[in-house]
This record gives sequence, structure tokens and C-alpha cells, in this order.
Amino acid sequence: MTMLTMQGQETTKIKITIGTTSFVAKTYDNATAKAFIALLPITVTMNELNGNEKYHYLSGNLPASPSNPSSIQNGDLMLYGSNCIVLFYDTFNTSYSYTKIGTVDNPTGLKNALGQNNPTVTFELIGTTSGIGSTERNSNKFNISNEGILQYTGTANKISLLDINGRVLSTATTKVLNMNNFSRGIYLLKIESQGQKQTSTIKIKY
Repeated sequence: MTMLTMQGQETTKIKITIGTTSFVAKTYDNATAKAFIALLPITVTMNELNGNEKYHYLSGNLPASPSNPSSIQNGDLMLYGSNCIVLFYDTFNTSYSYTKIGTVDNPTGLKNALGQNNPTVTFELIGTTSGIGSTERNSNKFNISNEGILQYTGTANKISLLDINGRVLSTATTKVLNMNNFSRGIYLLKIESQGQKQTSTIKIKY
């Protein structure tokens, strides 16, 4: 049986919990952030490095588009390479390249919460249940059957399924897509209506 979960793209925020302390981070609108969001919730052990960051290697790769930010800010959440997530707790200049995932809204106390050792950190979406983003869940615009048939019940001229790099895989004007033809992985669903576009992430797992 195909199982699908969806998360909305619009100003997606995640909660980062270290012990009894939690922080809120805003994610960027890019393929890396969408792919990371689709993995949530996850709890990982993050390793200490250089007295300014914690890192963890994911079991799989995320799409990456690295660049040198020149300056790292306290609270930056980045991807190093293609599978290493890094949470920075200090501000400094860097010559390394990263792909941005998000940034903590108020990083005050982040350094103390992470400590000097290798903490357990939980990343999860804010205000979601069953992996469905709050925007879609509240409006009831997405229905996914147990057979893997996705139906968009809102106003739309066209819906399209894209891979994580933005390549169109399937398009429908009937607002119905059969997801059983696609293998396990992370995809994007684009909704087009009256000159407006909305994109959500879809995670298919078996």
C-alpha cells in the first residue's frame, strides 16, 4: 500500500527541541528545505565541532545547491555536502560552502541548550498532525485515498507532480493524480489557479 504525507510550503516553521528547551526556526523556500521538512519528525544525535556548531549525517542525501555565505549566523541551519545537517550556535566568518535550510527566529540560549557534548535534538513541524501541513489540513483541500489516489478539492486549473529538482513528472487538469506509479521518495506538488501557484512536498513510502 502506498502511503503519502504532505507538508505546505508557505512560511513553514519547525520546532527544534534540545532537552527541555525548544526553539522555532523558519525554513527557506528551496528544494533542500522541502526535502528536509519531508523527513520530519526526526530525533538525532548531533556531534560537536569547532566550538560553534553541531552536525549530524543523514542516512540519505538531500538536494544541494551550496554557496559560500561569507558569514555564519547564530541559529543558522545548513546542509554541508549532500547529507550533513549543521546547526550553528555562534556567529563567525567562513570560507566553506553550505546550502541553507532555515534559521532560528530567536537563538538566545541556543549555545547553552546544545552544550559542549553531543546532544539529542528533535526536529518537527509546528502545528501539524499525521504529517499533513496545517494550511492543507485546515482547508481540507487535499484528499489521499488508501489506494494512493490524490485529489485536490480546491480551485485549480492544473496540478503537477515534480521531482525534488523541479522536473515535471505528471500533470492533470482533473485535479486527480494516481501516485501508485511512482516509487518511494520525495516529490513536489504544484497547484496552479488563476495566476497563483502553490507548492507542497509529498513523501511517498511503502
